[in-house]
Amino acid sequence: MTKSELEQFVKNYIQAWSTTDAGKRKQLMEKVYSASATFYANEPGDDTVMHHGMDRIYENITKVNQRLTIENGLVTECTHYCENHNTLRVSWHMKTHDTTVVIKGMNFLQLNDSMKIEGDYIFINQNSE
Repeated sequence: MTKSELEQFVKNYIQAWSTTDAGKRKQLMEKVYSASATFYANEPGDDTVMHHGMDRIYENITKVNQRLTIENGLVTECTHYCENHNTLRVSWHMKTHDTTVVIKGMNFLQLNDSMKIEGDYIFINQNSE
């Protein structure tokens, strides 16, 4: 990926998790996730989560978006990203409208040869940079 393609990919990824427009979310997901992608979460105090396939990941993102973006008014921003041989590390934070950061995290993304996400591993409230 060129630098501008990489920047757009990361922007689309963050927006897929952030937009409140369900149709736009689906379009953005189709740009960044493969149909066979798997999302993984295993955070202290939470159940281990694995969602396989675009529809299951979409359902999960929609639930997270409803709870954090719509109901709590949090805004997600990318704070850093880097690429290494078809993998991406995307660091981000969620903040209130008064700019108080309330959640930090990072996602490790494994990309396929078509440069779409095959594996998405989330780490919340970790030292992400």
